[in-house]
Amino acid sequence: MSMLGGSDAALGASPRAAVTQPPRWRRRLLLFIAMLLSGGLLIFPRIPLLLLLMGLCIAQRGYRFTFDRRMTGIAALLAAVLMLSLLRPGSFDPVSLAVRFANFVAGLMLLRVYLESPAGTLFEDLQAILQWMAMQALLTVLLAVAAQPLFVVVDVNETLYHTLGWVFTHHESLTGADLVPRPDGFFYEPGVFQIYLNIYLYIALFVTRRWGHAVLALAAVVATQSTTGLAIALLLIGALVLQSMQRGSLSARAIRVVGLLVLLAPMAWVAQENISNKLFGEARGSAWARQYDLLTGLNVIAANPVLGIGFEHERYLTESADLGFAATLLDERLTERRGNTNGIIFVLYTLGLPLALPFIVGMFRQRFFAHRLLFGALLFASFLSESIVFTPFFLMLIFSGLLTTSVAERSRGQRSGQ
Repeated sequence: MSMLGGSDAALGASPRAAVTQPPRWRRRLLLFIAMLLSGGLLIFPRIPLLLLLMGLCIAQRGYRFTFDRRMTGIAALLAAVLMLSLLRPGSFDPVSLAVRFANFVAGLMLLRVYLESPAGTLFEDLQAILQWMAMQALLTVLLAVAAQPLFVVVDVNETLYHTLGWVFTHHESLTGADLVPRPDGFFYEPGVFQIYLNIYLYIALFVTRRWGHAVLALAAVVATQSTTGLAIALLLIGALVLQSMQRGSLSARAIRVVGLLVLLAPMAWVAQENISNKLFGEARGSAWARQYDLLTGLNVIAANPVLGIGFEHERYLTESADLGFAATLLDERLTERRGNTNGIIFVLYTLGLPLALPFIVGMFRQRFFAHRLLFGALLFASFLSESIVFTPFFLMLIFSGLLTTSVAERSRGQRSGQ
């Protein structure tokens, strides 16, 4: 295992075993729908999309969704979550529970689709989708600056979105401090968009090693102006620098490192300016909101450390009203009925510490991306500002880290060099 946390086995069926594969357009469509469920614009209806995703998963595999014994641990975990949800003291909302478990089931179905696909299929599908998303990000900025009159303004839950066909979209921030529009992609904010763009950057840097794609992905991440996104991009490039220092001749390593540092320097400057603006500039309200969510969430966790509070949104609002961070600089109207945007905190206060821990461990043990610790850090950092952990795409990754693996599979993975 490398310093970056290399995986010990590749997920997916052997290419030889996959004699006849269903059409890839359908598989890529279901993957794209799973992405939309991670935080798509509110014009995309959640429940119909969830049902469509499940239907496409069934169509992809026919009716062969038999139980995989590697999923025994996942099934036991979800059974424990269900039992706790039914027995937890306090109010019980069957709709919230049903929707949440529908997402769990969809994550398992998506995982099974890629378990039965040839190794490397997820990389191919992601790259095919994400390269277009990266271009979408850059074109949104270009069009928003050069052709703003073409954009239509739409009020979605008191947020003003500027959109051109719901393909090129950006929205007005609460602070109004964005000098250059920040692309939303198909998502409700750039903070979600950057996660997928950084996954594209990871694939370009560490899987395909296609530098043109890496530059495109990096430019798209910068376009989002997401502080978390910029920090993750710096982490990925820094990891590549570290890896480059360990391979090849001394002169070759020196050339690679210098080239990467030249690329890293302007990125570090952009990140520093972004962080400074959000901590001390006009956009500092964003930092106050993150602080409020973190400290309020920690208070809720401290009050419910073992059992959590469950999936009911109203229960969190009740708890946060009593336990909210009192010294916040946020305007009181922004804290009223405010949900929590910190995904890690959300998992902890929802499930309680004992049942939340396996989900967090699964982030760092996922078996699709080779550098487990590095990719786990990408997910963990992203979830600190986006409460989208329990959505099908990310559940697929987390559940893959909770699969049990036979000795034969581990040996095959080690021989494959993963």
